Amino acid sequence: MKSERSILRLAGTILDNISYQFIPLLSPKIIDSHLRNSDELSNDLTTRNEQFEVHYKTILDYKAALFQGKKRGRQFLMGMQDAIVEEGREYSDDLALEIAERYSLDLEMFQEDRRSPLAQKAFKADQHLAAEMKVESPSTAVIYNISVSDYGLLLDDVTDQTLYNICEDQGLLNQPLINQGKPNLRVL
Repeated sequence: MKSERSILRLAGTILDNISYQFIPLLSPKIIDSHLRNSDELSNDLTTRNEQFEVHYKTILDYKAALFQGKKRGRQFLMGMQDAIVEEGREYSDDLALEIAERYSLDLEMFQEDRRSPLAQKAFKADQHLAAEMKVESPSTAVIYNISVSDYGLLLDDVTDQTLYNICEDQGLLNQPLINQGKPNLRVL
């Protein structure tokens, strides 16, 4: 969540032309990390499966929100994270619907999409993309300056200062960022 906020601040204040995509990860390593950092009293198979299911449903809800537009999808994701992390609320279908309604999603379409084969396919594609990029932790960013190279920079420590330094080092802060109408910097 902190990494996402850093990227959004960068996109909103420093760069005119940036493309970014949030890809939620789900793996046994992420469930392990969650259980270590939570108040869960048990780390048995049932608890692990329950946590996996909660994370999976949350990601499918995010995908369903994205089907209604990137901005709404990001708003939904940030709203869900705020509710769970900042407010300490438990994930539930009711919470997902509350947040979907808060960000003016079409609730009927959201309900239809959230467990659809299309949402499941989008989830699998994201996990495959993350694996290809060797992303293993949820606060990782892959940054591309497409006007310079097809190679990306894998960043485990995503902070405002780190992102600013990278953009400054690439000369992206002192020159126009337009490359034939396409974003020069891409963050995944």
